[in-house]
Amino acid sequence: MHSRLAQSALLLSLLFWILPSTLHAVDPAKKLAPEYRHWLEEEVPYIIQKEERNEFLTLSSDRERDSFIKTFWDIRNPQPGSEINEYKEEHYRRLAYADQYFGNVKEQDGWRTDRGRVYITLGEPQQRANYPESRNIRPLLIWFYQSKNPALPTHFYIVFYKRSIGEDYALYSPYQDGPSRLVTGLEGKNDQKNNLDIIKRSLGDEVARTTISLIPTEPVNLNDYTPSLQSDVLVSTIKGLPDNPLTKEMLKQRRARESITTSVFLGTNSASAQTAILRDATGRMTANALVSYNLPEQAIIGTLPDKKLGYSLTLQTSVLTADGKEAIYQQNDKLTRAISESEAANLRTKRFGAETRVPLAPGQYQLVYTLTNDLTHSAVRERVSVSLPDPAAATWAISSVIAFSPQPSHDPETRLPFSISGLRFEPRGVQQTMLHAGEPLHLIFQLWTKSAPPESRQGQKIKVHYVLGSVQSGAEPHQEDEQIDAGTFDESGTLLTGHTLSTENLTPGTYRIVITATDEASQQKAHAVVTLRIVDDTAATGLWTAYDVSEGSGRGLAIDDYKRALTAMISGHNDSAISWFRRSLADDQTYLPALDHLVDLLSQIQRYNEVAELTNTYPLSHDVSPQTAILLSKARAQTGDFKGAAGLLEQELQFQPATADLYLTLASIYEKQGNSSKAEDYKQRATKLAKVGVSSVPN
Repeated sequence: MHSRLAQSALLLSLLFWILPSTLHAVDPAKKLAPEYRHWLEEEVPYIIQKEERNEFLTLSSDRERDSFIKTFWDIRNPQPGSEINEYKEEHYRRLAYADQYFGNVKEQDGWRTDRGRVYITLGEPQQRANYPESRNIRPLLIWFYQSKNPALPTHFYIVFYKRSIGEDYALYSPYQDGPSRLVTGLEGKNDQKNNLDIIKRSLGDEVARTTISLIPTEPVNLNDYTPSLQSDVLVSTIKGLPDNPLTKEMLKQRRARESITTSVFLGTNSASAQTAILRDATGRMTANALVSYNLPEQAIIGTLPDKKLGYSLTLQTSVLTADGKEAIYQQNDKLTRAISESEAANLRTKRFGAETRVPLAPGQYQLVYTLTNDLTHSAVRERVSVSLPDPAAATWAISSVIAFSPQPSHDPETRLPFSISGLRFEPRGVQQTMLHAGEPLHLIFQLWTKSAPPESRQGQKIKVHYVLGSVQSGAEPHQEDEQIDAGTFDESGTLLTGHTLSTENLTPGTYRIVITATDEASQQKAHAVVTLRIVDDTAATGLWTAYDVSEGSGRGLAIDDYKRALTAMISGHNDSAISWFRRSLADDQTYLPALDHLVDLLSQIQRYNEVAELTNTYPLSHDVSPQTAILLSKARAQTGDFKGAAGLLEQELQFQPATADLYLTLASIYEKQGNSSKAEDYKQRATKLAKVGVSSVPN
């Protein structure tokens, strides 16, 4: 009997959840600016997922945080694209109600109370019952809910009680509290059965029944106190609703839905999305995107919130699986800048394009670009399918061909969109472009082959043949040739080249440029086709673009490689994903999301030796998640290093909140080590956590 009770207590200790922000000795949220800390800790603590909170804390700029918050509400919007987000409005109504009625109105702290938490999480109850203090029963409140959330029962009660006159109402637990917590005086002799009888006599069978079970359909024996474990599971589920698997799956589907449903379109100007796949000297591949309006869009430039003239747009990119059914990751670029009147007059005569870069691993994907004018709240959305070849398998190929404006700028770190080999090219189109007759056509592209030392190519030549013509005109096509030194290939097998073609004497119409690259050493040929439209002088061909200026800052390659790892992992390419996670950590050893995923993935496929080795390779800070620390410790135990496994967790306990999981893992390790006294000590510590009804407490 004692064993079963202990197991139940341990189960409850794993189920109960409290806010992470109250657990950590050093909370990174304290470093946030006041408005962002307030949003994270006081506005959304009961609805934000742990992963979302952790992601928010890794953001390095206010622009990223603003973009994150916008996306946070967008994916919860029951009507995607609508200007009114009913979910968001209802949430802030609940928050205001809780602050007004459940706490100190002056301090606006009603959200901190148990009633505030339940009200914000579940909303207005269908029924309320108030039982003020009687002769022998503490003040009680009973709320009745009908829930449509699949994670919760369809009908249930929530009970609050006052421990003393000066305290606020606390959430009641049939298992942890029981009737004895509700009865005053000594009549019940602190016996649960006696106190249940007192409640029956004072408040009736229905209230007494609710103190045993919060679920109306659950069988209850009023003649004997048998607490409902399911009721405590219910309370635990409510507290942990954001991280409940069903809630997470629902939000995952909404993220995908938000990525593929139609936006609200205002105006008649349409847009197109063009994506260029490029790779760098290390073999990393990136999709560079240009989302451009087909006509000059006057509304792009307007009055910014600070009353200055300028533009403010958000380019959201959703990376989906090849079938478009599953979202892999999403990124948001904030495009904003103040400009002068004279600059605005010039830009309004041109078409507008937004640029971004999307790190990907080899494979097939759908990319959904949503460009929103934050000044007018109008949006355009485009979806494209992309395929990235495996660099190791590419024998001879031409990359996407980019038409660009002259005079590329320097980008030494190659971190901005359309940057290649330290140069940034301002795009005018990918595989297609529009010009006036007489405007030169500048083209840039890469040649891909198998990786080899550049010196092995010395003396070899690449022949590139250009043919410019129009089928409709019937005229003889224009042809040009050039030779390229194959010794300029880098070690990854990538060579950057380009060409400028004249459009003099071309009449309005559609033309094709066929590019053929021949490796004279192997006689392999690769082809690319570019579409050129020559338009009359009244049509706008000029294009001005914007991109997120913070793109080149922050963790850089670590985040890029982390995203590549996610795309490889979702495609089931575990070895590739592991390689990218390792490259992410090689870029930045402190980038914890990469470490968390790497440890989890290696543990899933039981490569324990590699997991254990990670503890020797990367410094483990106090910010590492408890789950990652446990997996690392278990891996060391799997390799027979029980001392190292125990030491790792005991070291982490100096920084981590003590959890039942941590204690039970330590107990298991010491049992295998033959140290029964220490094993029993940690089991007892886990049991104590169960008795206070939480899964973790500060050390």
